[in-house]
Amino acid sequence: MRRMLGVVLGAMLALGATACGGDDSSSDSSSGSGGGKELSGKIAVLLPDSKSSDRWENADRRFFGEAFKAAGLSDDDFIINNAQGDPATQRSQAEQAITEGAKVILLVNLDSGSGAAIIAASKAQGVTMIDYDRLTLKGDADYYV
Repeated sequence: MRRMLGVVLGAMLALGATACGGDDSSSDSSSGSGGGKELSGKIAVLLPDSKSSDRWENADRRFFGEAFKAAGLSDDDFIINNAQGDPATQRSQAEQAITEGAKVILLVNLDSGSGAAIIAASKAQGVTMIDYDRLTLKGDADYYV
């Protein structure tokens, strides 16, 4: 489980750096803090429920949080929400994450229909979408892990 989450985190951070990176047109190479780009935007993880499996809250939420922090992200850099089995709640959580600056959303859909709607709406706003654990049939996620 931890190895899989590490792979997902690596992919998300790479995507986040691409999607959220600063303007490359600046030629100031002496901007002092380690030479890396300053990232903007957040990563959101949308979990489905806690009834079908306690893993979503007891494992995935914890491991994603730990992995994000180990990668140097602060609590302000990521969002982890659980829809508690309600597709309307999950869609609202996706919309709220985008409003709060999410540039990458990792989605565990409740069903393919609601998942596809979340993916389409999010991608229309330039968000990179990752299907996690459950493939969204007729969805157009950028990645599936």
